[in-house]
Amino acid sequence: MQLVKFTTDDTPVFINPAFVVSVRKGMKDTAIQTTAGTVAVRESVEVAVRLLGAGELARDVTPSLPRPIDL
Repeated sequence: MQLVKFTTDDTPVFINPAFVVSVRKGMKDTAIQTTAGTVAVRESVEVAVRLLGAGELARDVTPSLPRPIDL
């Protein structure tokens, strides 16, 4: 079992990359969603993804609308 160490506000947390569902950028930190729950870490999204062993970074480029469009 491979565990990756990430820094949080309180204590370091160890995450198994096999159980990671998604990595998202937040306002201040990065949210790593696993099958057990969500952990907020201080590393950037690019660093977190590379530490978890991803070969490439898939980005969601779908534009988000600032307000809903009434049709």
